[in-house]
Amino acid sequence: MVERVPPEAEVKYNKYLQLRDTYNTIVQQRLAAEASLSEVEKVLERLNGLSDDAEVYRMTGFILVKSTRAELVKELQDRKEELELKIKALKNQEDLVKGELERLASELQAIVQKGAGEVQPKAGGA
Repeated sequence: MVERVPPEAEVKYNKYLQLRDTYNTIVQQRLAAEASLSEVEKVLERLNGLSDDAEVYRMTGFILVKSTRAELVKELQDRKEELELKIKALKNQEDLVKGELERLASELQAIVQKGAGEVQPKAGGA
């Protein structure tokens, strides 16, 4: 005897799969932003160790362009703030999606357990 999955469970499972993909995308974006933030912080640390009149260059496309230490520090601090905000927003999104995933998982488990309880062998055989 072949059992049919309840349509409700199928819909919830498909939504679960979509949310799982969304969650994984958010996590990857957060990890990339954290890696960028770490890189910016390392560069800022190096720049802070230089004198104000040190010659510094910024990569623009395929060329190096001369800049001032102060300009680069300002740009990097702005970038750092943007990344910190992005990471915070991604963490909030991640938490929301994770909560929804957990809710859907428990609903699916309840549906499966309910279905398993209904499918019991008949007494006396067939």
